[in-house]
Amino acid sequence: MNPYQLALWAMVRPPYRWFLAPQVSGVENVAKAAGKAREENKGLLLVANHISAWDPMFICAVLEFHVLRDLGTVTFLGKRELFDRPWKRWFMNRLGCVNIRERSVVRRVIRGLRQGNVYFLFPEGCVSSDGRMGQDLGAVRFFAKHGSFVVLPIRLHGIWGGFRKDWRNIVAGRRRLRVAFGEPVLVEKGDRRHLDAMALIRDVTFGPESAPQWVPFGATLCRGVPSFVDQT
Repeated sequence: MNPYQLALWAMVRPPYRWFLAPQVSGVENVAKAAGKAREENKGLLLVANHISAWDPMFICAVLEFHVLRDLGTVTFLGKRELFDRPWKRWFMNRLGCVNIRERSVVRRVIRGLRQGNVYFLFPEGCVSSDGRMGQDLGAVRFFAKHGSFVVLPIRLHGIWGGFRKDWRNIVAGRRRLRVAFGEPVLVEKGDRRHLDAMALIRDVTFGPESAPQWVPFGATLCRGVPSFVDQT
């Protein structure tokens, strides 16, 4: 992590875990993916379905510091709209996010994967408003034409649309975020397998449902939320 990513992680992790008590499975696959990439002398590409604008912070916040440290600096591949204002551009650049729509960035990512760098992207390209996964836009297929790398699929479920849509259920603890890290997959240059990133994500299974280690703080504040509020 760069210093800005580390600072944001330190600020977000405690309240995030306190309010949401996320259920996480497959964390050991993060270290396995990083080790596999180093062993193969390849880059690492993290891919996840996109259920809210907060997803990058959600994923980082569930990981312990030593896991992120071993993973190294992660460059996030973002959409053009994240850079359409000077202040946005400044903020995103500090957090290690780059505009994947720029050709120079694409060339830099291709070189970076060859050099063993770590990148993160959302293969469906947009946020799902209802939690259903969208179509793969072909990012893994494109990068596989230019080199080999390791893919770590990550599956998210439970808080689609972010806080604006279902904030009552989220704060009251009725919507619980689930994060699952799948087995790393080596994608060889020119390989016709493992090219649909969304298929890799769909294959990731969640661990058995477990009770949170502590009651989400918001649940103690929202006991009076009417019963007709969606509790799915």
